[in-house]
Amino acid sequence: MTLFLVPKYLSEFKCIGPACEDTCCAGWNITIDKKTFNLYRNKIQYSEFKKKLEVNVKRNRKSQSDEMYGKFNLDSDNKCNMLLENGLCSIHQELGEEFLCNTCAIYPRHYTKVDQVLESSLTLSCPEAARLVLLRKEGIDFIETEDFENKKTLITSEISSDKTTRFWNLRVFIIQILQDRTQSLEIRLILMGLFLQACQQIKDDHWDIEFPKIAEDFFNRLHNEEFITSLSNIQGNTSFKLNLLRELIRYRLSGGVTSPKYLNILEDIIGSLALEEDAENNVKDFEKSKSVLVQSQTAYYEDFMKEHEYILENYCVNYIFKNLFPYDQENLFKSYMIFIVQFTLIKLHLIGLSAKHKGLTPESVLLCIQQISKVIEHDSNYLQGVLKGLEDADYNTMAHMFVLIK
Repeated sequence: MTLFLVPKYLSEFKCIGPACEDTCCAGWNITIDKKTFNLYRNKIQYSEFKKKLEVNVKRNRKSQSDEMYGKFNLDSDNKCNMLLENGLCSIHQELGEEFLCNTCAIYPRHYTKVDQVLESSLTLSCPEAARLVLLRKEGIDFIETEDFENKKTLITSEISSDKTTRFWNLRVFIIQILQDRTQSLEIRLILMGLFLQACQQIKDDHWDIEFPKIAEDFFNRLHNEEFITSLSNIQGNTSFKLNLLRELIRYRLSGGVTSPKYLNILEDIIGSLALEEDAENNVKDFEKSKSVLVQSQTAYYEDFMKEHEYILENYCVNYIFKNLFPYDQENLFKSYMIFIVQFTLIKLHLIGLSAKHKGLTPESVLLCIQQISKVIEHDSNYLQGVLKGLEDADYNTMAHMFVLIK
């Protein structure tokens, strides 16, 4: 039996099919693994349905990977041509679950591997998964299990045995910090950054000695009133955040966005934060935009988060677990930077929505995070482009990250 480490929520997930308010069969490229591609080509008897498959399944010649060997053609609305009008998959209906490619059989499950242990979690671009993960007031817990229902797995990333000890040292302490609700989430995120900065300075042969000292020091800082006050006094920079939001949105739109729901959210944000631009791409009234952002953050966003901060905490914990953070980039700080940029995007989107609707609800927050996950988190090229942009502009410092968090 294979040992799995999973969040407890995973056993509760069930696809709700046509009852879902979104579709996982549109808005992105759907790749087909080589085994399933050959199954479609060689193991299906000739019929009208096979004709449909032959027309809509194509070789993906840009990829050298067996997991992205083929792809489905999409229609003019960016939907998979195998999708039925009732929202169900025609392949599943005509041939059965065993004929689904890995991408379709697995989503929204996400698989990784740490040494010899497989891990699975849910990606939040699926509305039902987002509900299950984000709305857990008690937070996210994890269990080991050998009883796992999904027959297919697709390992997206892996931690080798020589890195396992350090990875687990970091992961356990980071999640411990994030789930300590004695402090605001912003304070926890700043402390997490300082902790990673300290850990990045440890020499390889000193890890076993130095890490326990650093972990104990930062655990004590988390409950040190004077230190927490100093972090609370860090001031945000409204101009910097607004300009970064504009650049990140402009950069994402330049690559094309096919989700109408995200475009509606974006329209609300641009209108409510007065981000309309003139012919030279300057905000028409930047001072007004800054004022609206500050007022909305205090009056609506922060007021909502007094009772619902667990939603963003769960987002953070799920991100850390799913992405094998902080080993998902070439060093600890780059991992932290990409994470904080995504957190900040969510926060600024939510502030914009709160300005539009004079408040937030769990449902509106859920939709916003789900759409950002769908449009941004699944686009690795976009995220790497953002990282390069921050580095080129010399925004890749811990101080800049703290300003974004606040």
